[in-house]
Amino acid sequence: MRLFLPILTFCSIVKAILQPTFRDTGYKNIAFSVSPGGSSHHNWVLSIMDLLGQRGHNTTYLTTTEETRFSKSYHHVKTVDIGPSVVFDQMALLKELSSGKSMLHVMPKVMKAWSGNHERDYFTLLNYFKNHQVDLVLCDYFMNACVDAATSFGIPYIMTCALDPSKESDVSYTNSEWYNMHDFTTEHQSFATRFYYKFIFSWINLYKNYSYYVDMTARRKAIGITTKLEPPNKKWRHSLRLVNNLFGYIPARPIGSLAEYVGPIIPQTHSPLSEELEYFLNSHQRVVYIAFGQLAIPKQETIKLILIGLLENLESGSIDGFVWATVHAAGNFPASITTSSGINYNIETMLKNEHSYAYMVTWAPQTAILLHPSTCVFVSHGGLGSWHESMYAGVPMILFPFFADQPGNALLIERSGLGGILKTDATQTESVELFRNIIEDVNGEIKANVKRMQALTQIHSKHGTMRGADLVEEVAYTHKNGVLPHRQSPADRMSVINGYCYYD
Repeated sequence: MRLFLPILTFCSIVKAILQPTFRDTGYKNIAFSVSPGGSSHHNWVLSIMDLLGQRGHNTTYLTTTEETRFSKSYHHVKTVDIGPSVVFDQMALLKELSSGKSMLHVMPKVMKAWSGNHERDYFTLLNYFKNHQVDLVLCDYFMNACVDAATSFGIPYIMTCALDPSKESDVSYTNSEWYNMHDFTTEHQSFATRFYYKFIFSWINLYKNYSYYVDMTARRKAIGITTKLEPPNKKWRHSLRLVNNLFGYIPARPIGSLAEYVGPIIPQTHSPLSEELEYFLNSHQRVVYIAFGQLAIPKQETIKLILIGLLENLESGSIDGFVWATVHAAGNFPASITTSSGINYNIETMLKNEHSYAYMVTWAPQTAILLHPSTCVFVSHGGLGSWHESMYAGVPMILFPFFADQPGNALLIERSGLGGILKTDATQTESVELFRNIIEDVNGEIKANVKRMQALTQIHSKHGTMRGADLVEEVAYTHKNGVLPHRQSPADRMSVINGYCYYD
């Protein structure tokens, strides 16, 4: 009897484990389509697709020839090449984007370039969806052909984006339109500025882009697409939006029932340092890293400002080296720089890595550099992916924004005390002071702010991919004719008067 009681007690505390059964009805064919944009449009969604592949779903990445390189590290995703990108003078467009001109001037050209293969992409995707019985597709924000193909085939789609542009997550104090992203809220804007962007600029934007909308409407109609060319809040009204973002990287606001902030999703693997770069970082203690992403092209005046800030802080001992990923900018460097101390620096020899304090490289393993303990500041364009990686590593930033969401990101970084902005009209003295203030951080305030942001980033990035995959499965298994009934607001099923209680 004494032996029997312990066995009985042990057995009574053994618990059965709940096992999900929703996949017993079968695994899904899930596709992701994206064409324009850099790694920030591809990698985080590929992380989600890879996890879905590990769970047993058939996952496919449909993209242009030039972009297929992004899927090399994702072994559970099949890559399908839908053809080459549109032929256009990419460098000329990138220079124009980086020139400081209003996005209102440049955006019509960008939209025209990105939609150049709309007909080809539409039919390629539509045929793939039909031939492979795709159940659900994830469409990048700029991949309009994907939305059209999914709509024509009658399957649900999820929008993937860095910022939710729909009206559902927009309130009176937020600026979500692409032409107003130089500041994400109206908190610091005058009444005149708010009035201009809310009521005047939108009409100017419509006028500037009118010919594009007319052309796209005609092109879509010619290939049998009968749905209207609508703004995002109407076009995506039944679709989930997966947003690779997080409050702190965007001002807090109420979000709609069809928007899910799953960010920051940061790839869990990264390219290692080369032997030469590792040796350089190991032999220095305070290194500034400079990189402006895959698209931005800094002017020579900008490069001079940054070099002055770096070299004078090098002379004063605030830093002992810098690493510069030049990408497209190598041809814009000046021949020489003379600091206020009268020292003249030969930039040509610097670009050849003939100086112990400078390491210049066309392309750099950014995450590995930021994670190295010698890296003390990141000089960046302010792209969201770079911001994510910098905060994950706990590195403060100096921003020189160019276009799209970069000016808004830069303002938020500065206002949050995570770094500072190098303005286009800054003097050499102001550049040197900005670098010194961010690098030395005398009262430790920047370091404390970055530490808090680092914790926030690491906490949320740990499960971002899993949350994204869960949400994709939610849509795949719970939609009803492409609609998620449980996420639909009662107001959508009511008259305007009843929905907003106008009779109260």
